[in-house]
Amino acid sequence: MRTFSQATATLLTMSLATPALAESWTPAWMASPQAVWRDTSVFETGLPDGIAGATIRQPLTLGYGAAHLRLVLSNLHGTQPLPIDAVSLAQSAGAARAEAPQPVLFGGRPGTFIAPGATFVSDPVHFPAEAGARIAVTLTFGPGAVAEDFHWDARETSYLVDADRADPAVLSEIPARLTLSAVLSDRPARQVVVAMGDSITDGNGAPMDAMARWPDFLARALSARGIAVVNAGISGARLLSDGMGRSVLARLESDALAVPGVDTLVLLIGTNDIAWPGTPFAPEEPPMRLDRLQAGLLQVAARVQAQGMRLILGTVPPFDGALPGTPMEARYWSPEKDALRRALNDWLRDADFHDGLVDFDQLLADRDDDMRLNPAHDSGDHLHPGAEGNRAMAEAVAETLLKGLDQ
Repeated sequence: MRTFSQATATLLTMSLATPALAESWTPAWMASPQAVWRDTSVFETGLPDGIAGATIRQPLTLGYGAAHLRLVLSNLHGTQPLPIDAVSLAQSAGAARAEAPQPVLFGGRPGTFIAPGATFVSDPVHFPAEAGARIAVTLTFGPGAVAEDFHWDARETSYLVDADRADPAVLSEIPARLTLSAVLSDRPARQVVVAMGDSITDGNGAPMDAMARWPDFLARALSARGIAVVNAGISGARLLSDGMGRSVLARLESDALAVPGVDTLVLLIGTNDIAWPGTPFAPEEPPMRLDRLQAGLLQVAARVQAQGMRLILGTVPPFDGALPGTPMEARYWSPEKDALRRALNDWLRDADFHDGLVDFDQLLADRDDDMRLNPAHDSGDHLHPGAEGNRAMAEAVAETLLKGLDQ
């Protein structure tokens, strides 16, 4: 069994990551890393019991075209080196099937060890594909591999399979991403847009395997204009505190500012900051305050605009009646929480520190009861928009993004 010291692995990470940035690679797909949680009393991770020696195939849809692709693998939340024995890339043939998998190399070698806290970038793979192409990335983990870094609720099914071949036997389905955090394209983009937020951006209300999250609709609408869109949403995300992933302020650098070629951040955040205190998620937290949310968003703006990027913000949609039939129902919404949401939205509408505002509140609210989602946009849980709501959100974001650009 091959072993690298952590120092050697870190140097290798740096040497592989540098060419990707120097050659101006464009993000074509993204799944923000989260730490795998051990307490599954509220939410299961969906991961298999162990990944040592396992082969996992992860289909995905490219949001931007390419002639060559590079894969980004993450052990950002890992506490030990993660052994990868082999990686392959193929056209997806539906479900766990793939067409002619071809090997993906790292420094000319078929596998690698990813140091704790690091990400690795693969060698370029000749893989002509247009925006909307379905591809499949397959990872075979080495002995001793432990799952510590994943992306929960990816709205797409991954597969634990018995071998890396075109039509493998499926051992189990996995509703999450594991280790794979980004796909890079060699095709230059006119602009790169990162969509960041909580489960509304991550797509919790969208149908599985349908590519119906609002950043998915946005990517399809803008790719022909040379604009790449990637999704950095995390279900359970908050602006100020860690939730089911690091806070927006904590992950802003890695998930937005460090994305190759990024020009614009579209941020929709605040629902969980407002709603979680007093619920089973955060039973001892005091109620959120407007001044804390304001300070956090001003800090996001300062960091984004210091890099010459645009910041597009979204107002927080209504969520009265959210999560019926769950332990969250009784305390997730209250008149006081709704008053705070409205105050935040009013402040955002009058503010001049951002570069554009998408009024998701007005777009998604029921005209007869503006504390609730419009039934036409509601996924059914009164919190997350469904596919048609996501489509409407994408159209509103596209209108804001394209202002001032040559048509």
